[in-house]
Amino acid sequence: MDGTRAFHPPTDPLPAFWSELGIPEGQLPYLRFQARRYASIVEFLAPLAPLSTRKVLDLGGGVGSLAVALHAAFGGSYHLAEVGAAPPQWLEVGARYGLVAHHTVDLGALDGLAALPRDYDLILLVEVVEHLTGNPLFLLRELHDHLVPGGHVLITTPNQSRLTNRGKLLLGHSIKDSRRYPRLPGEVNGHVIEYTRRELEIILTSERYRPIRQQVVQQLPSPRPTLRGRLGVRLLNLGPMRRLELGDNIRALYQAVDRPLGAIVPGERV
Repeated sequence: MDGTRAFHPPTDPLPAFWSELGIPEGQLPYLRFQARRYASIVEFLAPLAPLSTRKVLDLGGGVGSLAVALHAAFGGSYHLAEVGAAPPQWLEVGARYGLVAHHTVDLGALDGLAALPRDYDLILLVEVVEHLTGNPLFLLRELHDHLVPGGHVLITTPNQSRLTNRGKLLLGHSIKDSRRYPRLPGEVNGHVIEYTRRELEIILTSERYRPIRQQVVQQLPSPRPTLRGRLGVRLLNLGPMRRLELGDNIRALYQAVDRPLGAIVPGERV
């Protein structure tokens, strides 16, 4: 699956969840756009199912939409951790959708996850690592300490070597996000740094994780893609093209292990 289909379990809980949270109408198109990738994430995580007896942390998960989707598909108990406090109604509403706790964290601090429990079976880090301004190794080490032995972490992040970036470089254009650093107080970081799949693998294996499953996929580029954009999604998700890793998004499932599996090799291409 390429991540372009909307999430539709037997009963899609997301519209009701957003309604009960009181999400402003202006924010719904973006949430619906993000939800289009949930069906493929569900499929990607299917080998871990069922999650009914497992404890899952959605780190940096916004209002918790992905956790709600995963609960509908697999069951399980979900915590959400974000940089800000939860809305007053969040706990009451979330409890009806499998979200049982909300934690406030600081992803920029060395011990920013200190208040979190240390017995998660699965940690979701979805579209987060590219926004970090600090050393990502520190966060990965902290995550390891909050997983049960053999626990898993799911990372999704933009693919730096995507086709559009390669085209920009050939034309002499920068591939850095012009909005990577906030200009005003309260603004969210843009993409401070992006990774290739191989680079992400080197980092994770050096920090005591072993790869379980990885893939590079192309997703719909915008809420209202053109016909050309839709055709591009289909083309880049064909088997031969996918092996070239030209898509715009990396998905990687890793398992915590006792000691590093590898180390960064000086001069190695990533």
